[in-house]
Amino acid sequence: MMNAAHDAARGNLVRVGEVDLWVDIDGPDDGDMVVLLAGADTPGFRWSRAIVDRLIVDGYRVVRFDHRDCGRSTRFGPSDAYLLDDLAADIVGLLDELGVGAAHLVGRSMGGMVAQVLALDHPRRVRSLSLFGTTPGVGDERLPGPDEDFIEKMTSRLFEGPPRKVEDQVAWIVQLAKLMNGTLYPIDVDAETALAVAEVETGWAAETGHGVAAFSSKSRLDRLVEIAAPTLIVHGSADVVLPIEHGQALAEGIPGAVYIEVDGLGHEVPDGLIAEMWPVLQHHLRSSTDWAG
Repeated sequence: MMNAAHDAARGNLVRVGEVDLWVDIDGPDDGDMVVLLAGADTPGFRWSRAIVDRLIVDGYRVVRFDHRDCGRSTRFGPSDAYLLDDLAADIVGLLDELGVGAAHLVGRSMGGMVAQVLALDHPRRVRSLSLFGTTPGVGDERLPGPDEDFIEKMTSRLFEGPPRKVEDQVAWIVQLAKLMNGTLYPIDVDAETALAVAEVETGWAAETGHGVAAFSSKSRLDRLVEIAAPTLIVHGSADVVLPIEHGQALAEGIPGAVYIEVDGLGHEVPDGLIAEMWPVLQHHLRSSTDWAG
């Protein structure tokens, strides 16, 4: 496995419409494409080699990228509003630039929300969906909000404000990972610290417009029945950000969706989960390859 610093150094800028996206592509040139969509405020290399290497071995061409307003991609100011629709359009543009008609989408948290938008509004660009710890609608009153203790701790962080020293920024990022970690997989502090260091070195910001985009975008709850792409949903019972009802709502709404509820998993996609889930994800991707939207 590559270390975080080495992995973070991969990639280059690709012009997509009005933005530059930092994109890392790995795997065989002729492989079916899998696009890994990161969560809010996090760079693409947060998807670790635990999933990238397995996909490559299976012959897939893997794309990781920094969403607009994150990492080394084009940054926006506080008055430059955008929605999940814009993040989805970035991916459509990226596929166009790469000459790819359709791809498998694997999204975590906000990345899973963007994947849903693509499946709804650009169905011919989606071979399959794999959704980890995500929701059909942030702020939808029909679904519960975050855990109250988590909200209290996040409010405290907000009042403190983001740190200025590099070492404190690293600690800030690691602390957030601890807050979102469930009970099933003990957090690897050394690995999280290495990732946090790489994140700070590649353009970390305490907060981007991603949260606003998620909250400002329309709920997809009533449109889930329109999703035709083969869909796998994985959600943790200990998710403090998006409680289990969010995953259940996706499973109930998307026709034919395969739903896996993981007891003790938090708002995370640790390497241990990828290892245990790999046979399921592998089967899902293989069985979806010939599906056409």
